[in-house]
Formats: sequence, C-alpha cells, structure tokens
Amino acid sequence: MAIAVIDAWSPNYNSRSGAAIDCIVIHDTESDTAAAALSWFESPESQVSAHYVIDRDGAIYRCVAEMFRAWHAGSSELEGRTDVNDFSLGIELVGFATGTYTDVQIDTVVELCVDLCLRYPAITAARIVGHSDIATPPGRKTDPGPHFPWDAVRARVRIELDRRLA
Repeated sequence: MAIAVIDAWSPNYNSRSGAAIDCIVIHDTESDTAAAALSWFESPESQVSAHYVIDRDGAIYRCVAEMFRAWHAGSSELEGRTDVNDFSLGIELVGFATGTYTDVQIDTVVELCVDLCLRYPAITAARIVGHSDIATPPGRKTDPGPHFPWDAVRARVRIELDRRLA
C-alpha cells in the first residue's frame, strides 16, 4: 500500500552529522488536533519538530525530511547512545498519553513503521520505542502512554515485514 503524505514543513531541524538512522521514536502531541501540533512545529520559537505527525483520521503529515535530524527526543538515551535525535525518526500521534488512539491511527503507524523499516534495514520492530523509553532522566516523559498497544504494533510490524521480505 502506498502511503499518502501531506507536507507541512518545520524549520526546526539540522544535520544528522553522518549518523545512520536505526530507530523510530513514537510520541503523542498532547493536543487534540493535528493543526495545533503542526502550528507548534512550524514555529521557530518552539524549537520542536518530528519527522511525521499522524492525525486521528490517519492522515500523515511530514514535517522534516528523513535525511535531517528532527528535534523530537530532547535529552535522551537508547542502549548507551545519547542524543537519540541523531539516529532516529520521530512519529507523533495526535492525542494524549493519558488517552487512547484511534484504530486508524494504529493501522497508519504500523504501515508507516513497516515502510520505514523496509527503507532503513537497521530499524527492527524491537527498535520502535516510545519517548518514555528514551527520555532522560527516566520518568521525564510518559508518551505515547499506557494505552499504546506496543505488543500488537510490534507484532503487526514483524508479520508485515516477514510477508513483504519473503
């Protein structure tokens, strides 16, 4: 399935300085509309961005080109490597860490993650993590929250990757 993406560019990015992309970080926007999140990302003063935003209806917005380092992870560490922005792609889900996500958002995040894993083979289902998993100090962030279906998402990504790579 081809993924339709709407460009909504953010000025909040810089160079990866040669770092290879090898993980995906899932966030929530802490807003109920994509417009609110996109407005925040479009503001140079916010100094915040992500590569993608997935709206409640499944629409995907691209805010930063993958070749660049989006500013989504903040102070972070994954497997002993700090500054996770350098080697990750950030996906924001419209919603709140305390709430639930729509079925179409989950379907879309699975499809987008599969697409990214196929294009960046170092990203495996196990390297799809939440902001809460990488934020330092631990406990600083809670997104995407307790209602995000990690086991189902990772299992669906694995199944689809196996199917497409067979």
